[in-house]
Amino acid sequence: MSLGEYFVKAFISLVLIMDPLGNLPLFLNFTSAYEPRERIRTAIWSSVSAATILTIFCIGGERVLSFFGISIPAFQITGGIIFFLYALQMLQILPSGMKTTTEEEQETMEKENIAIVPMGIPFIAGPGAITNVLLWRQLAEDSYHVIILVIAVIGASFVVYLSLRFSVIISRFLGYGGIRVISRLMGLLLAAMAVQFIAQGLQAILNLK
Repeated sequence: MSLGEYFVKAFISLVLIMDPLGNLPLFLNFTSAYEPRERIRTAIWSSVSAATILTIFCIGGERVLSFFGISIPAFQITGGIIFFLYALQMLQILPSGMKTTTEEEQETMEKENIAIVPMGIPFIAGPGAITNVLLWRQLAEDSYHVIILVIAVIGASFVVYLSLRFSVIISRFLGYGGIRVISRLMGLLLAAMAVQFIAQGLQAILNLK
């Protein structure tokens, strides 16, 4: 896989699963009493914390998989299943709550600073995003691909920042109905990508050509 193709696929899959528009209602709810500057500061630190944790997995995640002896095809299938479950949630076929429970969200509303937890982790850099990074790390052919993956993580996190930064404007322009529609379309694309990952993993395991 060329560096350009690797970047585009990793970047798009990260943006889809980090779901910048889908997180807007929660972000607006949590920051409803914030001043504009405080909301912007929260958007910055939410994105930075998410990018930091994902970058750590970009660099050191492969050692974890190697330690447990997990192969690329096996992780492709597992990752694909996780992506598919997230896609079903984005399509509202499955109920929400895979990232946090209702009790955790209520507790969050009582906190003063929600940038790192839960916005950065697990809303943005949740289990799905971490799995995504680990999967693309396994598919990296050399150190150049790893660098490209880190750039893709930073780029996807910047997209999330822009979404949170202009959350009020976006919500007024699209409305919650428009946000749901776009989030469902992103879920459909993520579901197709999940099926592709599963198919590639099965093909590798069964040695099909």
